[in-house]
Amino acid sequence: MDSNGDPILTPEAIITKIQALTTATQLCVAYSGGIDSHVLLDLMVRAFSKQNTYELSALHVHHGISKHADDWTTHCQTICADLHVPLTVLKVDGRVINGRSPEEVAREARFSAFKKHLRLGECLLLAHHASDQAETILFRLLRGCGPLGLAGMSERLILDKSELLRPLLAFPKEAVVAYANAQQLRWIEDDSNDNNRFDRNYLRNAITPLLKARWPKFERSINRAGALCLETAHVAQTQAEQDIGQVKGKEPDTLSVAGLLQLDRIRRKGVIRHWLYSLGLALPSLDHMERIDREVLCAKPGAKPRLKISQYEIRRLKGELSVLVLNPSSAEGS
Repeated sequence: MDSNGDPILTPEAIITKIQALTTATQLCVAYSGGIDSHVLLDLMVRAFSKQNTYELSALHVHHGISKHADDWTTHCQTICADLHVPLTVLKVDGRVINGRSPEEVAREARFSAFKKHLRLGECLLLAHHASDQAETILFRLLRGCGPLGLAGMSERLILDKSELLRPLLAFPKEAVVAYANAQQLRWIEDDSNDNNRFDRNYLRNAITPLLKARWPKFERSINRAGALCLETAHVAQTQAEQDIGQVKGKEPDTLSVAGLLQLDRIRRKGVIRHWLYSLGLALPSLDHMERIDREVLCAKPGAKPRLKISQYEIRRLKGELSVLVLNPSSAEGS
């Protein structure tokens, strides 16, 4: 620990963290060329340079949005060549559609590329750190998320046939910057990060400095609250898993309306959230959850109500609750 009580960022610390999280030996760093991912890549090279049991590679996603995208790709190729790390470049279409958030579209494009590229048993490493975690929790709080959202990002996720790890999640941004400067790393500065038109940038550039000036350890407090939310979410999830077995519909991926209405409102909301989460869909807002209960579940007998939420619809038909995922053209016309 350093003088502030934060863990010190070293190759040895990263080895310990990764070995505690996974037994995978194929490790792939998601490398944007920015300071965070460059630090993670450098740490991995130093950590496993003398261990022949690990296979290290890097993956760069070319979104095609910025006019500098080709230059960034060249930079990443140069750095990886210098470090003797094989690099794969994936080009995706990160253009905004349907008026959706540019950040959301870019994130979905990245994760889609990750899923297609990763091999069976391969482990993808993302460079999110403790400051990113605090920002994520605060951002989700402002959007009105519940305990699962306020738990923040997970250290480990199963991503189809592979794994996703965030080994820097316990380390603050200051530790990342200090390491980069100590090792004299060269990284990309994305000029779009200064554009406060984007919500995350505004939170990071305008709000977080004010909070940190008043409460220097606010990120640590927020992340501790996130960990408590995760515990609460696990308890709720356990209850929902038990309940969902009692309210399954006759058709696949449906729920029985009668069964749901036998539960109290809090428990049936938990079941619906768990059901949608298990289907890989965005969780409804508090307002949408109330509307599902009022307009769909409690609609008059014989009615065929439906409620559009993001890119899908909740429908009630023949006593069962179902979900229909909308394609872009359907979403535009609804």
